Amino acid sequence: MGNHNCVMKVTQAIATSVLVAIACVTFIFSSPSAHAAGPGRIFGQLLDGTNKNAPVARQSVTLQMAQGNTATDLASVTTDARGSYAFGNLSTAKTISYALYIRYQGAQYNSALITLNTKPVQQVNLTVYQATTSTANMAIVRATVLLHKPDAQKGIIPVSELFIFRNLDLRTYVGSLDASHGKPNALRFSLPHTARNVSLGKGFDGYKAIQVDRGFATDAPVPPGDSQFAFTFDVPYTLSSYDFDYTIVYPTVQLALLIPPEIHATSDTLKGQGPVTANLDTYNLLQANPLLANKQVHVQLDGLPAITPTTNSTTPNSTPGWLIVALLIMAAILFGTWFLYRSSHRASSRKKGARQRQQPTKTVSAPAKADKTADNEQVLLTELLDLDKALEAGKITKAVYQERRAKTKARLRALMSEKVTS
Repeated sequence: MGNHNCVMKVTQAIATSVLVAIACVTFIFSSPSAHAAGPGRIFGQLLDGTNKNAPVARQSVTLQMAQGNTATDLASVTTDARGSYAFGNLSTAKTISYALYIRYQGAQYNSALITLNTKPVQQVNLTVYQATTSTANMAIVRATVLLHKPDAQKGIIPVSELFIFRNLDLRTYVGSLDASHGKPNALRFSLPHTARNVSLGKGFDGYKAIQVDRGFATDAPVPPGDSQFAFTFDVPYTLSSYDFDYTIVYPTVQLALLIPPEIHATSDTLKGQGPVTANLDTYNLLQANPLLANKQVHVQLDGLPAITPTTNSTTPNSTPGWLIVALLIMAAILFGTWFLYRSSHRASSRKKGARQRQQPTKTVSAPAKADKTADNEQVLLTELLDLDKALEAGKITKAVYQERRAKTKARLRALMSEKVTS
């Protein structure tokens, strides 16, 4: 961050507002005293997903009730020897929602929203996982970096980033911000060298972050499966050109950079894919895949507007309203450009297969072997994604899904282990 301080703003209000805008419905919270107790009941088991869903005893599970503008922790109970819990005498009003949550080994786990107006008695199990401090089985499926239109009055380029992590372990990655023995072992994100005014959104709610080198670290966990993290920041500029530098922290299947058409961007790592449209705006897409950890990426930006400060200019800090819009755009772009990732991967796979059929076998050099390993990682990660989608669409049974997913994860873990030891 050079001469600029990285200011962490963990804003629960912003994260909540974004969820409201994206989902159009969310928790509707109010005082529990406004409604008399009803026949509703929520019961279930606390299960250990790391150990074949074994019951977890002697842990505190909390039930939260939601209505209006407030959220209230209604009650907490301790699980019995079978991991069971139950909450009774609950209101079944349609305006009230419930959710279960627990803090377990440094990570918080939540249930989906529960409404009792049509089904007063419901079983809702809650799954937790053992914690690990290893990132060996973790990768980024997609990293999207969105450059907004430069603000010439403030001399900044607002930037939004959205990451989709995939944890192939059966344990939740939980880092620590303890830096007493050097850099903390925690989830890390890189930033351009002049980044400032960092505001954390989706994925960071309820967790802490500290500056580390030219980026930041957070104790936010990454459970098995996919997790999303989003944040925004400002990049100040003084000239018409700017070197947007970026470090790949974790193995990344795909990195996408979206830039306003009035800015000319070139990179020796990311290749232009043409214009894409998201939220009625057009961006030029630059893309690279796959990328190994510690890869340095530079994007040269040219054609930035001349700075025209005004006497009434406000502080360059991002306003909550702007952050909400930025994260909404990121959500739209995530869905709008995912098809490009899938299409480009399938096209490259077909071309690669054709080349392999035509070319004779040859010895693989060390760099070529690394490239082949990265390609294989991409294929396996995509297979996992396709399995998830097939299960959601009802094309395969859960038993078949679990068997294929376990085999694919084992192959990917073995591949990552080979890369670490090579």
